[in-house]
Amino acid sequence: MSDRELIFLDGRLLDAFCVVAEELHFGRAAARLFMTQPPLTQQIKKLEAMVGSPLFVRTTRSVKLTPAGEVMYEKAREIAAETRAMINQARRAARGEAGVLRVGITPSAASSPLVSALSEYRDAHPEVRLELQEMNSIEMEQALRTRRVDVSLMRPHPLHAGIRTQPIYKEPLCVALRRDHALAGRREVTLAELCRYPLVAYRQDISPYFHAMLRRLFSTAGLRPEVTQESVIPTLLTLVEAGAGVAIVPLSLARTRGDTLCFPPLRHAAAPMAEIVLAALRDVDNAVVEGFIATLARFGSRAAPRASQVTRRGGRSTASK
Repeated sequence: MSDRELIFLDGRLLDAFCVVAEELHFGRAAARLFMTQPPLTQQIKKLEAMVGSPLFVRTTRSVKLTPAGEVMYEKAREIAAETRAMINQARRAARGEAGVLRVGITPSAASSPLVSALSEYRDAHPEVRLELQEMNSIEMEQALRTRRVDVSLMRPHPLHAGIRTQPIYKEPLCVALRRDHALAGRREVTLAELCRYPLVAYRQDISPYFHAMLRRLFSTAGLRPEVTQESVIPTLLTLVEAGAGVAIVPLSLARTRGDTLCFPPLRHAAAPMAEIVLAALRDVDNAVVEGFIATLARFGSRAAPRASQVTRRGGRSTASK
């Protein structure tokens, strides 16, 4: 069979052949196909001419498949099943129920309750392959614009006009201290108290969101902390563990390193909430992306914590789960 002939071997021709092979009666097959018998007979003859061999043995009393027809029927059923599966999969992808979703996520977002939202989404969409790529918020813009990721969970900062963002989760700030630190026993810690000790702050080039937040926080209070070192999450917590100083971090980090660190709330009337946004390209029309955004928006609205959720349990300061 030539390539030109293959073009005409469409699904309808194979469907007609399969119905005749199942019925082994041209009249009944024509009725199933809602057509008259002569055009059906012509279609089968056309298919036999393409194959170059009879597919049916016809007598006045019966119709049977030839050996070539039996092979043709077996393969035609496989093709029909694959075609149906292809169409169904394409329809599921169009509805956002199947496909691949590449998600960029910052280390601090990876420590937040939003991880539970990712699990919730995965359970609700088993045919969507979720690929997580950890990177800092500065890297996210290029990853989105080059389509290395489809969406990003990141801390907000100025982005290209072609990228849209949606606030997805907010959380209060707390203080990261070694468990043997002088302030570790406090129920709350003030900025003035923190200024008595070296502060591990954030690098402006990698964590501009938290760098600017802390600068505004201390400036508004008329305080100037002694910054001993600048770092990024999660290395910042390692420096606190090593005794380099204290740090101000989002509450979600209180879920980590409970054996060596404690995380009392920061007491300050004007303390901002640390925000996580979901970013995606504006020109992408992808039902999988939209479904993912909707799931995380619902989760974020019911999971937003309060500073009072940091409680004392057995001498340990933890974030309520």
